[in-house]
Amino acid sequence: MVIESFEPEYTGYEGRKEKIHQEFKKHNIDANLKTFYLDCDSYLDAEEKVRMYEFLDTVSIWNPELILVYDDQAAYSIMACKHHLIREIPVVFDGVNFPNWELLKQYPNITGFWDKPEYMKTVQLGEIIFGPMYFNIWTDNTFLGRKTTKVFLDDAKNAGIERVNEKLFTIGRDGAYSFTLDSITTIKDKSRILKKPAKTKFRLIDARESTSSGLLWSLSGLARYTVFVQSKRDFASKRLGLFANGPTLSVVNEGFGLKEGILGGYLTSPETQICQSVNLATEILQGKKVEDIPIIPSPKEYLLDWTEIERWNIPSNSIPTSFHIIKMPFYERYKLQIIIIGILTGIAIILIISYLIYLYLRENRNKQIAQENLKKGERFLSLALTGGKVYAFQFRDNMFSFDKEFYIDAGIEEKMLPTDEFKACVHPANLENFNNDVINARQGKIQKNISQIRCNFDGKGYQWWEFRYTYNLEEDIFNGLCLNIQQSKEAEQELINARQKAEESDKMKSAFLANMSHEIRTPLNAIVGFSNIIAEEEEVELSTEERKEFLGLINSNSELLLKLINDILDLSRIESGKMDFSFKSCNLTDLMKNIYHTHQVLMPAEVKLQIDIPEKPIVIETDALRLTQVITNFINNASKFTHEGYIRIGYTYDITEETVDIYVKDTGIGIPKEKQQAVFERFNKLDEFAQGTGLGLAICQVIIKRFGGEIRLQSEKGKGSCFTIALPL
Repeated sequence: MVIESFEPEYTGYEGRKEKIHQEFKKHNIDANLKTFYLDCDSYLDAEEKVRMYEFLDTVSIWNPELILVYDDQAAYSIMACKHHLIREIPVVFDGVNFPNWELLKQYPNITGFWDKPEYMKTVQLGEIIFGPMYFNIWTDNTFLGRKTTKVFLDDAKNAGIERVNEKLFTIGRDGAYSFTLDSITTIKDKSRILKKPAKTKFRLIDARESTSSGLLWSLSGLARYTVFVQSKRDFASKRLGLFANGPTLSVVNEGFGLKEGILGGYLTSPETQICQSVNLATEILQGKKVEDIPIIPSPKEYLLDWTEIERWNIPSNSIPTSFHIIKMPFYERYKLQIIIIGILTGIAIILIISYLIYLYLRENRNKQIAQENLKKGERFLSLALTGGKVYAFQFRDNMFSFDKEFYIDAGIEEKMLPTDEFKACVHPANLENFNNDVINARQGKIQKNISQIRCNFDGKGYQWWEFRYTYNLEEDIFNGLCLNIQQSKEAEQELINARQKAEESDKMKSAFLANMSHEIRTPLNAIVGFSNIIAEEEEVELSTEERKEFLGLINSNSELLLKLINDILDLSRIESGKMDFSFKSCNLTDLMKNIYHTHQVLMPAEVKLQIDIPEKPIVIETDALRLTQVITNFINNASKFTHEGYIRIGYTYDITEETVDIYVKDTGIGIPKEKQQAVFERFNKLDEFAQGTGLGLAICQVIIKRFGGEIRLQSEKGKGSCFTIALPL
């Protein structure tokens, strides 16, 4: 006989009878089970006893060999009804949280397991997951409610806790407890629970007698950092876990895992209860005396419900591995194992596929060799390689056919291409080669050939294609592969360009060294030659004018040599990025005026230096020293090649376009159009007899590029030149 405490619809009873039957079967007992549901929540205490007594009367005829009783209400009622059958038949109880020890003394044929509520262990579970919190202990003023409160207070006292509801409490020798103030109070000072406590605190919440506002405040979520602890399951408490806006723990296993909002607790699982109660019942049925079997505590463990874990978004890394989680999805429970198995399976599949590919390729290769030996070219080749743009083709009866992938990549309609349509795609320069290849093959001159031609299949431009084919003279069929070699051709051209550039760079290097050697040697020869003449003055008579002239030539050539070396060093430092530029705000009008006043006195008599600047000056961010160097170089060049007329300097700016143009314009000899680009090359001089190194404009161009600008040249032979520096404003 199985007696359950709650109603038949209680979710926890689903499949329970079958589990009990299967557990007996493990001990080779084919149990005939009958179940009675006390439905304790629907009856008062006296009605429960009468209901139990009347049921036992009806069972007497069936004469059960053993009675299994589950939970407090059924265990209490079966003893309190005082039916004679209880003294005659062995009774095993389980899931009893609060045994009535006085009644148990009267029934030596009743034994079982004490499922003692472990409040502090359950609180410890909550602290591990959430840290210090406000723990609300559900209680009430019923007989069982007072018992649960006393058990909680005993646990709290043993744990060194002195206050509950912020009040001191005492427990008398008779087991009665009292507080310095009324223990069941509504929450008045709500601000104290708006912050997370530094230390766990406890409150008793009466689920039956509390005022609506106090109970609703506790359930609403406004009482932050709150965890609820359920002490028993009855009509008042079995839905509180769903209403509460905070996690609910329990010290009893009734309702756990049954969608009643209970996260977990330190509990005995229902499976353990069934297993241990059936084991004990089996021992009794096999002859063990009940009076020799003591009542012992049920084994417990930390249990959690996965549904509630997800509901409260509890991170899995905050849950110790020793906790037992029920309803955990298979993937979540065995995630690591599944990942490992998945990886191993993936590796195995890859190895199998690789081996199959190897077998396939080997077999395919053998077939190709056999086909070549037997000259069987009937089979259409489909050897398109992923990403390689390689396609099989066939040419017979003046029609071309290709792999399906060819039409997709070429961007054309999938169809047979007549010879004329194919020729229309061939570059005119390669059309003759294509015709000759077809003619030579049909005349038997070639059987295998590789031909590279340019084709434009999609109308977007010609690309290089390579056709590798064999020709079957007997059947007049071309079979082969075509592949897009545009990238290879481009890479080949890049290599050719790189080689040419390297050769050109080598030539420029040689020319640079030769020019530099020449430019250095010319002034150096003059310096050495005239110095030797002056040094041999005793042998060579020199007039005062000749001596002055020679000294002047030595000085001018020394300055030229020094300028050449400085220019080379400047160019080297700029290109290597080691020349420092100091960018500051510069008034361009002031800069141009300074340059004008400096060079005005240096102009030849027939040439006039002019300045043209806007009325409103402009300020730019630049390196004034380097900018002056560039403008000065332009003025010096202009003065060399301007024998009469003027040299005009100035600037203009455009606010809308955000540009400024600084120019040096002259009425000199001008520069032919074909030589205008060459003037910016190193050591390039339009007049080999003019003073200078040929590096000035090259240096100017590097400096202006560093400024983010460009140099523009406008010149006409015989009419003068204009060098313009265009800078971002």
